[in-house]
Amino acid sequence: MTTTIKGSLEHYDVDRIATPQLVFPNRLLEMPYLDIETRGRLVGMRQAGLSFRVISDLTGIALTTVYDTIDKYQRIGTVRTQKKKGRPTIMTERDRRELSRIITRGRRLTVAQVTDLMTHTVSTRTIQREIHKLAHRHWTINDWARVIWTDESAFELGKKVDRVRVWRTPQEKWQLENLAVNHRSGRQTLMVWGAFCAAMRAPLVFLNGRMTSAEMVQQVYRPGLLPFIAWMEQAPWIRGRQRILLMEDNAPIHTARASTDWQNRHDIQKLDWPAHSPDLNPIKNIWKTMKSQISKLYQPQTVDELRHAINAAWTDFHVNLLNNLLYSMP
Repeated sequence: MTTTIKGSLEHYDVDRIATPQLVFPNRLLEMPYLDIETRGRLVGMRQAGLSFRVISDLTGIALTTVYDTIDKYQRIGTVRTQKKKGRPTIMTERDRRELSRIITRGRRLTVAQVTDLMTHTVSTRTIQREIHKLAHRHWTINDWARVIWTDESAFELGKKVDRVRVWRTPQEKWQLENLAVNHRSGRQTLMVWGAFCAAMRAPLVFLNGRMTSAEMVQQVYRPGLLPFIAWMEQAPWIRGRQRILLMEDNAPIHTARASTDWQNRHDIQKLDWPAHSPDLNPIKNIWKTMKSQISKLYQPQTVDELRHAINAAWTDFHVNLLNNLLYSMP
């Protein structure tokens, strides 16, 4: 079987490749996660007239941590962790600077502990995403252009993705012109695996229902992923300069032994990615675009027509979508 890869290995300006790691200055002290008794002791020492520096010297706790703990007590009147109310806010630049300071001084803090130390209400999931962005904040476009983004998605026959709205009175609800036709007669779906890297897309692989990790290797990794990696290794911004990185979610089928052993044997390096963060994978935007196009343009009536529509939508969407996704990375 001949594998055809859509696109061309067009030139990208090769920038200096920055180290894709979060580097902490050695001069900064680590910030421990203080329990409520320790916080209370710091406040008591301050109320007894001791200076911040003396408290730091006596307790062995970093001066900035002492100051932050006492300052927070003076602002809210308690050393207890306050239950945060309302919907978590979107991270501001000030929040990001605070987050950077916290993780710089507390390298062993858990995500939950970092979230608790934030001044404003921020969800743990948001903190997890922002830490990931900090880890790649020095990456150039060419760094992101070596990542192969992969994912699986289900396409359902007859499912309308875009909601159709009409103007009507309550009495006109059931008039034919105000109804959307639904061709579904029993749920029928096709599951596909897809991948893209920079402006290149791999051939889609149609999956046979629920698979084991061994079947994932046989049906996806060998015929789909491996040829695409070999193809991308010839790209001018990658060839001889840097390694391909694979991004896939942490689903059991990807983390099971058969999958990880195969990837290790083929020396495939994976991009570290936060768990439970599918919205960070840009290929999700492609699936959404494809499903909308299939619903609007193809309107398949049978499973065979759905398969054809999926292939057509994957092949036909404009390369600018891939470029825009690449340039949207943090």
